[in-house]
Amino acid sequence: MKDNKKQIVTIIIIFLILITILIAYMTYMLNRIEANTNNSIETIVKNDANNLKTQITEQKAILQSITNEILSDNIVDTKKIFDMYERSDVTSHFIRMAIMYEDGRTITNDGHEVDYSDEIDNFFSNNEIHISENRISKIDEEEITIYSQAISIENEKITILLIVKTESYKDTFSNKVFEGKGFSYIVNKDGTIIVSANTDKETGNLIENIEQMLVGSSRERFEANKNTIQDNIKNEVSGSRTLQTTDGQYYMVYEPIGANDWSIATFIPSKAIAGEANRALLTTFILAIIVIFIIISICIYIVISNNKKQKQLFEYAYIDPITKKGNIYYFRKKGQEMLDKEKSKENQYLLVLDINKFKMINKAYGYKTGDTILNGIGEELEQILGKQSLICRYSNDYFAVLFEYKEDIRKIVNTLVKNIENLKIDSNVYNLSVNMGIYKLTDADTNISVAMDKAIIAHSASKGDVFDKFHIYDEKMEKELEKESKIEQEMYQALMNKEFKVYYQPKMYTNSEELYGAEALVRWKHNGKMVPPSEFVPLFEKNKFILKLDVYVFEQVCSDMKTWKEKYGKEPVVSVNVSRDHFLDEHFLEKYMMIAAKYGVNTNNIDLEITESATVEAGIDIIEIMNKMKKLGFLISIDDFGTGYSSLSTLQDMPADILKIDKSFVDRIGKNEENMIDYILTMAKELKLTTIAEGVETKEQRDYLLEKGCDIIQGYYYAKPMPEEEFEEYMEKE
Repeated sequence: MKDNKKQIVTIIIIFLILITILIAYMTYMLNRIEANTNNSIETIVKNDANNLKTQITEQKAILQSITNEILSDNIVDTKKIFDMYERSDVTSHFIRMAIMYEDGRTITNDGHEVDYSDEIDNFFSNNEIHISENRISKIDEEEITIYSQAISIENEKITILLIVKTESYKDTFSNKVFEGKGFSYIVNKDGTIIVSANTDKETGNLIENIEQMLVGSSRERFEANKNTIQDNIKNEVSGSRTLQTTDGQYYMVYEPIGANDWSIATFIPSKAIAGEANRALLTTFILAIIVIFIIISICIYIVISNNKKQKQLFEYAYIDPITKKGNIYYFRKKGQEMLDKEKSKENQYLLVLDINKFKMINKAYGYKTGDTILNGIGEELEQILGKQSLICRYSNDYFAVLFEYKEDIRKIVNTLVKNIENLKIDSNVYNLSVNMGIYKLTDADTNISVAMDKAIIAHSASKGDVFDKFHIYDEKMEKELEKESKIEQEMYQALMNKEFKVYYQPKMYTNSEELYGAEALVRWKHNGKMVPPSEFVPLFEKNKFILKLDVYVFEQVCSDMKTWKEKYGKEPVVSVNVSRDHFLDEHFLEKYMMIAAKYGVNTNNIDLEITESATVEAGIDIIEIMNKMKKLGFLISIDDFGTGYSSLSTLQDMPADILKIDKSFVDRIGKNEENMIDYILTMAKELKLTTIAEGVETKEQRDYLLEKGCDIIQGYYYAKPMPEEEFEEYMEKE
């Protein structure tokens, strides 16, 4: 009997020990599941916030691009503005475009007229991009968000509006991965709900909605902390809480978007994530009372189930669903681990690539085909660079790869360009256009984000190069891009501050050595120093700012010519450069005529210089443009002649007055290489064209040109380019 009691006691003690161990294990597992769940949910919500910020930033950038183009091209015609919008591929982002005038009258590209006179201050308060709160459309009663920017053009102030369906922001939410049981809100800094997904609570205030959900002591705990949550949302601070509601326990995570003072608040029921594991733990506890074997079996099941759930959460947080490769968060995490692990980074490269105009592929073939192409690119990268490479699709059609290669890097990158630009998927071949940037890691690289930034800098350089599909990063490239970026930030303010100065270089008759006229050249005096034209003119030609600068120079020239006429009774012939991009604007000559008329300048004394390369530019009818110039009375010079590819027959058809011989030919005088100059001068005489030789610096060059019959000379032999005041003194002496 005593033995039985001892056995019973022993069994009870063993049972209690097992129960105690099981309870401790269950508590540990529940805490671990909750911790992992919170981390994964926070990562997912951060992804949502970043995706929404990216969408808002992209839409703001589109509006900025449109207003910049309107200002750059001085577009005042409403129809032309709407045509520009409808021809672009940005219409997939917005449901309509509108133009608001200062009286509140607003017209849309699809033919509606709306009155916003009661909101004029909201839309004309400043020139920054403004994003409205969620509102009801006055046209079709849909919920919309309005992106707006006020601009001034030709002394008239207007506001450009781009309208999106507020509902489109729902596409950024990831709560669908929780079997549709979660829901999310976008709220403003006051907690007011702007957009909601997967819930019937479409409006109201976030805090009020939470209070309605809570039960019991959870409501009291929330009351004690709601001010903190309100302050966090107002101050754009992230946070999380566990809530007990009438529908069970929920995880709440809120994350600032980083744009427009908005935040995302996501609610996930615990049963949608950890419910299966919790039920398994409870079953294990009950069965453990009966038999240890079942306890062990259930524990194994719990581990497997938990691991599977964690794997799913990992994929949601770190894996790109289209290519099945890593996303940007995985790339940074895994890439940093690789950098920390590898002591020597010899032969390690980081590559960034994107597909040009990929949005047009989606638009033409559909998103399904676009996803197929993206997946094919991921497979091609893995096949060529190896499975051990770290590959990710980090944004839209952008990929990043961290890989090792011991041979000439250009060899494998050329193979990549060839294969991706002729991408084969099954029986289909897709002709794409790719740009790449490559950065070779060094032992000093310890931060994956910094290394990636350098690859992106090289990629940015390749985007402007039509001949080389990839660029390899170097320090010079970074400095050049930094310099260009600084110039672009300062150029508009410099124009307003009149930092650009017009210098004049005299032109002299070869025979009499009397003053014929001058060429107007632009100089930039910034912070007390002269910026060399070679540093800003090519950049301005690339970013089209040269169009504004040309008009600025032309007006200054006309103003100076008016002054000279009043002082001396006549105007010298002044030549001004006309950039080729002007020829794409059929109204640019009208602007020039208006400026000339404003100052009362005779167009017969204005020489418009056209570079020879512009005369053969594709898509430009240069003969027609030159005929218009002649009708308006302008002189026409063909600049840099002999350096381009225009034919003699083309030159014969041009109504030009003057042929300018490039300095590169003048420099050959005295080196037994004068035949080209002889040929140009002979040809010009046959065509009855006046000839000007530029870049003349020595008496030998001047005497040779005099002997050969060149009409006019320009160069340091007579004078350097000089400010307007010095040129006046020069004219008085002459």
